[in-house]
Amino acid sequence: MEFFPVIIAQGKEDGPCLWLTAGIHGPEHAGPAVLYRLINQELVNQMRGTLVVIPALNPAGLRTMQRVAYHDETDPNRLWPDGRPAKRKDPDKDPASSLELAYKQLYEVVASSADYLIDFHAAWTGSIPFAFRDRILYRADQEGDHNRAEAEALSLKQFELLRAFGHTIVLEMPVEKLIDEDLHRSVSAALLYIKRIPAFTVELGTGYTPDPAIVAAAAAGTRNVMRHIGMLDTPVEPIQGIKVVDPGYPIRRCSTPRVDSACVVLHLVEAGDLVQAGDPVAELRDIWGRPVGDGLLRSEYNGLVIGREHGIYYYSGAPVLSMAIPNDSSLVTPYPADYFKVE
Repeated sequence: MEFFPVIIAQGKEDGPCLWLTAGIHGPEHAGPAVLYRLINQELVNQMRGTLVVIPALNPAGLRTMQRVAYHDETDPNRLWPDGRPAKRKDPDKDPASSLELAYKQLYEVVASSADYLIDFHAAWTGSIPFAFRDRILYRADQEGDHNRAEAEALSLKQFELLRAFGHTIVLEMPVEKLIDEDLHRSVSAALLYIKRIPAFTVELGTGYTPDPAIVAAAAAGTRNVMRHIGMLDTPVEPIQGIKVVDPGYPIRRCSTPRVDSACVVLHLVEAGDLVQAGDPVAELRDIWGRPVGDGLLRSEYNGLVIGREHGIYYYSGAPVLSMAIPNDSSLVTPYPADYFKVE
């Protein structure tokens, strides 16, 4: 038997209900560390409303320090409800796993009480901490104008929360790829898209060994969100000790550039650097150390380096960096035409 540990912190006065979740990927320990640092008696004495906190959304993964649970090979942050009609039972396909069913039950509990939600993750060792701004989907096949207006208002609410959090803001990937990779079934996206609850995902940049500065900045950002939504009256805190980058234009995540052949990669840029299209971002060598081609890999885009991919040995087609590049598509967009078709 596994269980989700729940921490409830309640102020003396009524106010919003903010859910804080973490630990859905076993190697990502920075999020739980933020929650343990955040929740204390001093905070409760000052706040109004309620915090509902789950530091371990994937107990099996945390126990084994694996991204997925040992009893379900699917990424647990791709198992939350998607709003589609229920599929007909197929005797030749596996039914929903115990973990997916547990998340379905938890999702309904969150939806019944949450006014807001923040889900904490950790991206890559050495990456900058950042928060995702989602593309808001809406149904265009019925009451399209109303639904679009509602989606635009929700997008603005999420953006205001992100600005209060005070970290670098990165847009999610384009809608087609997002749905293809089941990212619309993440914790925050499921609540945002289906229940229209303002929510967002934070990426804290470290794995097994949380960076104290990143943890402190995320805790401060969370308190600032609490101030923004009326749970705290204390002064807004500066976000210190981390890189916060605003290139001056909307940016969305992309794994780029990629190498054309197997090679050794010696990175020339770091997380948090702004680059221009054509700038060298890595040296390329063969296994004996000789230059591959002209010896340089160049950025295809203007943008922000979120983090370097791990290691120096790469196979053909592998991305060398995780970047945030200029966004060229809408923040508010209809669901695909066949999304709600009954299968």
